[in-house]
Amino acid sequence: MIMLSDWHPDIIEFIISKMQNPRILRYLLENTEDEQIKKAAQDKLKFTPLTAQEQDMYQGIINYKQIPGLGGFSDKIIKEAEEKLRTGGTYSVHNSEFLTGANISVCLTSDFMEAVENDEEYSLRFPDVEKYDEEEMKFYNENWHEIGDVREWEQMGYKVRTYRKMRAKELWNLINVCATYSAEPGIFFIDNANDMTNAKAYGQKVVATNPCGE
Repeated sequence: MIMLSDWHPDIIEFIISKMQNPRILRYLLENTEDEQIKKAAQDKLKFTPLTAQEQDMYQGIINYKQIPGLGGFSDKIIKEAEEKLRTGGTYSVHNSEFLTGANISVCLTSDFMEAVENDEEYSLRFPDVEKYDEEEMKFYNENWHEIGDVREWEQMGYKVRTYRKMRAKELWNLINVCATYSAEPGIFFIDNANDMTNAKAYGQKVVATNPCGE
């Protein structure tokens, strides 16, 4: 299980990295308004154009469409041949084996869900380590893995960099489309979990969950 928070600058690439369905990648290209989502989908999508021999073969199949008996071809095969010629090639995905041995999930914060409901922009942020001095970098290396929340980190007074802002609903739609058609990413409402967990009584907090806890 690999989890990433909704505020992380790499959240879009993280989600699309596991998408193995080229049709969904094409859907994202045609239906999202977010340029970074489009770029990530385009980078993941692989297109192999038809060779001249393949074009002739598919055209030969289609030529039987108006002939009784369809030349022995089924309607399905003829429709597939038409689709091949219409698209001009075959769509697949790059790095199809990437993270195949792991499930991925997204930690959704209350801040993000509020931005979705209000149709607001949402900031993708991370500690601004490039501007840390030696002492700040030492503290980051020793403590970030335990804190792991950019909001808490900022409240502690450490510099945080906003890498970009995006419409929250675009990210929400990306999560839902990919989860619906590829079963990933899973979602974990991290703030809700911490509001309700008994771990608070022991001065602890929830930072992730196992795959069955989503």
